Amino acid sequence: MIMKERCTPVVVSGLQLLLTRLLPHYPLRTYLEDELAKYLSGYKGEQSIDFHMKHLPQKEYLIFHNLRIPHNDSYFQLDILILTPYYFFIIEVKNFSGKLYFDQDLFQLIRTYNGIEEAFADPISQLKRQRYCLLDWLKNHLYSEIPVEAVVVISNPQTQIKVSPGRSKVYKWITHKINLPEKIRYFDQKHTEERLSMKDLRKLSKGLLKAHTPSIPNLLQKYQILEDDIVKGVACPSCGLIPMIRNTRKWFCPSCKCYSRSAHIQALKDYSLLFGPTITNSQFRDFIQLESRTIAKKYLLSMDLPTSGELRHRKYHLDFDDWRD
Repeated sequence: MIMKERCTPVVVSGLQLLLTRLLPHYPLRTYLEDELAKYLSGYKGEQSIDFHMKHLPQKEYLIFHNLRIPHNDSYFQLDILILTPYYFFIIEVKNFSGKLYFDQDLFQLIRTYNGIEEAFADPISQLKRQRYCLLDWLKNHLYSEIPVEAVVVISNPQTQIKVSPGRSKVYKWITHKINLPEKIRYFDQKHTEERLSMKDLRKLSKGLLKAHTPSIPNLLQKYQILEDDIVKGVACPSCGLIPMIRNTRKWFCPSCKCYSRSAHIQALKDYSLLFGPTITNSQFRDFIQLESRTIAKKYLLSMDLPTSGELRHRKYHLDFDDWRD
């Protein structure tokens, strides 16, 4: 049973939005496109695992996608977590092409692709840290008697995998996605003692979902993008043109002649993803290129947004669940 669905990562939604709102000749556009391609590759790799998990018994396997849990002064993130009454299973998904060499002497991953070698942080070390953090979190919440298995799944079936000489035991931490069902069967046979009832698992599930803390990246800060580089205005829901023109209580697109009464709502979502979760009347008017303070206030109040502050210092809180992971 899916307890937490996989959603499009916020960083993917944010980069897609940035590329639609950056000035056409922005100098780092190609770099941002490459960043988007990298994150999309990882996301598609995670999606490709679903086919190999769909035959799991729905009543006994509780599945969580992209959990991010506080731990000490930081967080740990799990691509996929499976809870069973007998054991828990962490899956870390990597979508690499080419040849992978897991150097367990220097704890790094060397990827060779199109004749070019690149070094990456060791996914196995990352996985072991995630496992340790989950075990520690479970212990702190009085769930310390259940085994936790973990594996790095390489989602590209053409990727070659090698490890350091004499380190063949490392293979237990790595597998191709096609072998994932076999891994799960192995763990099912290994762990036969029931540690938690389904009632306890559901209680734990609620605790994990409550602890989940989405990551909301500040992309403008991360990529050092100035506010002046952002194209402001309401985007046409039909052709994407920015800005639309407000015409007799509607938004009008001079390019495709589309009309919309609600296009400003998406503009608010764009603002929240780019600039943060609060907005003032003045900031709203500036972003959607609207002069009337009264009309802007009417738009904001019509959405029943939570507010703080009074009069000209009032802030509207933009909490849009549809882009949070």
